[in-house]
Amino acid sequence: MATDKKLNSPDVWIIIPSYNVGDYLGNVLQKTKQYIPEHNIVVVDDGSEDGTVDIARQHNVVILSNPNNMGKGFALKTGIGYIIERKPQWVITMDGDGQHDPEILQAFISRATEDIEDIIIGERRRHGGMPWDRRFSNYSTSKLLSIVTGVSIKDAQCGYRLIRGSFIDVRNLKSNNYDFETECLLQWANKKARFGWLPVPTIYSGAPSSMNRVRDTFRFLRVVFKDIFS
Repeated sequence: MATDKKLNSPDVWIIIPSYNVGDYLGNVLQKTKQYIPEHNIVVVDDGSEDGTVDIARQHNVVILSNPNNMGKGFALKTGIGYIIERKPQWVITMDGDGQHDPEILQAFISRATEDIEDIIIGERRRHGGMPWDRRFSNYSTSKLLSIVTGVSIKDAQCGYRLIRGSFIDVRNLKSNNYDFETECLLQWANKKARFGWLPVPTIYSGAPSSMNRVRDTFRFLRVVFKDIFS
């Protein structure tokens, strides 16, 4: 049955940035392999200290390792640097802590098959379990980015994304943390990418977050204003 799901799929790769997610990664990879071939699954270990790499090794996927915790943006760029040499048609980014449901991969792949949009981003239900501070932060950043880009941004902070291969080379971007994902949105909008949105469940797995709301909001604003005045 798992093989059937992959028979008519386009060439899709997936990058899973992972930092101390050993308790969750095994389940994520087990489900992901139902939709994506093992050799197209790239786990980027960002200096984990909890056995995350050992879990990844059990699943026969590609493993890239940063010696230290460099940040989510740096981990994504590490994965992109590997994948881009393979000239992918599509790339999905998905967190390794279980907050992005692998069952949604089939819906992303279906959208890739339709071949209409360039960027598909998960749109979480803000009132479906999202803490109030994250709701406010996501609403505010999404509204600001919509104004700046002229694109209706429905969820600026969701890292569950499907990206056309011709838009994946974002290694020139400077951010190495969560604001990297904002930089990507700005660059794609500047390149006139066609955006689409896909409803995804709001899941908080219990894994500790490395996101700092105040610090990362300032980083977000810095990235946005730099784009405005550049």
